[in-house]
Amino acid sequence: MRCVSQPAPSDRLLTRPFRLVVAATLACFLSFGATLPVVPRFVVDELGHGAAAVGVVFAVHALAAVVVRPAIGRIGDRLGRRPLVLLGAAVTAAALVGHLAVEGLALLLVLRALAGIGQAAVVVGTATRALDLAPPARHGEASSYVMVAVQLGFGLGPLLGELALRTGGYGAAWLLAAAGSALVLVLGSRIPADDAPAGVTIRTLLHPAAVVPGIVFGIGSLGFIGFLAFAPLYADQLGLVAVAPVFLLCSGTIAAIRIAGARIPDRLGAVTAGSLALCLVVLGLLTLGAAGAPLGLYLGVLVLAAGTAIFAPAMALAAVQGVPAGERAQVMATFTLFLDLASAVGPAALGITAARAGFGTTFLVAAAAAGLAIVLLRRWLAPRLAARAAASGHPVPLPPPLTARWRLRPGRPG
Repeated sequence: MRCVSQPAPSDRLLTRPFRLVVAATLACFLSFGATLPVVPRFVVDELGHGAAAVGVVFAVHALAAVVVRPAIGRIGDRLGRRPLVLLGAAVTAAALVGHLAVEGLALLLVLRALAGIGQAAVVVGTATRALDLAPPARHGEASSYVMVAVQLGFGLGPLLGELALRTGGYGAAWLLAAAGSALVLVLGSRIPADDAPAGVTIRTLLHPAAVVPGIVFGIGSLGFIGFLAFAPLYADQLGLVAVAPVFLLCSGTIAAIRIAGARIPDRLGAVTAGSLALCLVVLGLLTLGAAGAPLGLYLGVLVLAAGTAIFAPAMALAAVQGVPAGERAQVMATFTLFLDLASAVGPAALGITAARAGFGTTFLVAAAAAGLAIVLLRRWLAPRLAARAAASGHPVPLPPPLTARWRLRPGRPG
């Protein structure tokens, strides 16, 4: 194995290689997003199962990614990021083409698991490569731009998926999603090759720097995960003809906030930015839970999206701060593993809640989880970030207590 130190990045962020990474991320999530309005209806209408089965299908997709995350991170740090992108895109495309042969739930679960493994590799590869290409002081901004691509995929993908479903049926929808993964393969092949950077390789299963940020991220994301899984069925219940505009509103809001405020996590700090974001998440989920009409659904999604826009890059920044370049793939693999765990457990648990108590109660339960994430962020993660900063020679004060007034000043550490 050949490991060399990568040259230090310049102050410029939006280079051609960085843009290719963002484009590959967009294609990956266009592919995934195209399946969001299709999979629940396929499970219910074609396979004859209910909301609980929909939750299991989403859970299997995420659980498969959880199992392979540690291995993916080590591969990315030892062999480079581009092999992850290429292999992951190929596996995902093959799994999506395989959906054409599905006639029962068992085969669908196997193929969703393969798609989850492939997409996990792409996500870790692109997210880590973006950090490699970014100046250290702009890591939060780099994560924001990558996550803009994620949300654009979530917003535009469902539009394409519903269009393909209406015009060509489920077969056309699966082929469209597979074409998105094939595009990832093409774009990934044009990303400059990278050697695994020199550094200390963490031998533990999970990278310790990313465990607490990952736990907070996973718990705080349960509401957004529930929205992705059950929005099509909830929209049908509220009388909406199409759910794609709801996804588009969500992703468009997130993209706009992340573009306009890409440097919010870098300037406010992970804890302050994450706390404010989670407050919005709670408010949005409470609005969704109380929604009895389409207007309430749209308002809840708007607020939920605003919080999610800031929360994810803030937690990614918390995970990667002070970590050597040679360990970043393992950090991102560990960090995103907890999102996969939440995606595995969340839809199944929320699906049972939805089946027994309705979708409104489901979103109220998710709001309580986001409230718990606020407490963990302030009481558990904040002291660890301060200790890590002090050990690196750049100490920062702890954030103010929950009862204190937040003053959003550029440069305020969090």
